Amino acid sequence: MKKTIIILSAVLIAACSSPKKRTSNFELKGTFSDSKGETLYLEQLASQRPVRVDSCVIDEKGNFSFVNYTPLIGFYRIKLTDQNFAMLVLDSLDKITVTGSAKDLGNTYKVDGSAETRLFTEYNDLAKFNRGRVDSLQQLFQSAMGAVKMDSLRMDSLSKLFENVFNKIIDGYSAQVAEKIMKNTFMFSSIMAIQPLDPDKYTDIFKALDAGLAAKYPDNENVKIFHQVVNRATATKAGGEAPEINLGDLDGKKLALSSFRGKIVLVDFWASWCGPCRKEMPNVKAVYEKYKSKGFEIYGVSLDKDREAWVQAVQKDGIRWPQVSDLQLWDCVAAKAYNVQSIPYTVLLDKEGKIIAKGLRGVELERKLAELLK
Repeated sequence: MKKTIIILSAVLIAACSSPKKRTSNFELKGTFSDSKGETLYLEQLASQRPVRVDSCVIDEKGNFSFVNYTPLIGFYRIKLTDQNFAMLVLDSLDKITVTGSAKDLGNTYKVDGSAETRLFTEYNDLAKFNRGRVDSLQQLFQSAMGAVKMDSLRMDSLSKLFENVFNKIIDGYSAQVAEKIMKNTFMFSSIMAIQPLDPDKYTDIFKALDAGLAAKYPDNENVKIFHQVVNRATATKAGGEAPEINLGDLDGKKLALSSFRGKIVLVDFWASWCGPCRKEMPNVKAVYEKYKSKGFEIYGVSLDKDREAWVQAVQKDGIRWPQVSDLQLWDCVAAKAYNVQSIPYTVLLDKEGKIIAKGLRGVELERKLAELLK
């Protein structure tokens, strides 16, 4: 199950500032065709819900101008309705002109005077193109599966073929985004674009963006939080030493992850309330039974809050490997240290406590353990 806050939203939630009266030469104005004197709203994307910071009425010629608010660097939108809006990245010294059709702001708006917004739209165009290719591939796969009756072997072969194509599309998209971010490591818009990238594969990109933003916006709370996110995301890179975990077990006694040195250890993040975690548990149990006598151990970390629910889930699912928790849900100190964004989530460690791989489940986990514990 996915955590509700990911990198971008974690940054955006940091600084929901109060509207500020104009203290600079900031300008945000424009002209919309097809308008009928509607009220246009300026909203700051600074929390889980947009915050309205200003409004104006579009005049009879389609002109508008916001005059009561000076933004700090961040993500904003101008909207007519919740479904009809245009995204902007604004800063206090911008002088921006926006044009477009009031009937469809999102697909028609053009911005002059904002390098950040221009870069944001370039990132967005890349994402749209990638989504289009992925959607087309999925439709083609569904058509192929529906048109031909196959046995399980042929279905697996077809699935693998499409999976390879899908991975090539995603890898190509990630490479394009990484290249553009590397050219724009001082641009605030790049915080949004970096989200799909794998921190293990693109560690240098994350660090470069972190350094660039910190140099340009050293006092910005959003940038400070992004720095923390990057530190956590890169702290668990494959090949590095796994962060220590030392939480209370089912009896309330501290149990350190490092106490299992000398064994191959799977750190398994889960929770009693997580449906996919509980569904996956029989597969985890099967792997445990098969390899525990060969030097394999599982170190379960529960993201529960209710101790009784945690205990009952362990008993009901027949979990026999060590379990720990601080009963803090997503604020679990171990989840933060390992940058856990969704569960079930696993981290496989070697006998020296170094990270071998992350996110292994099912067949992939069994294949890796067979390789390591011959």
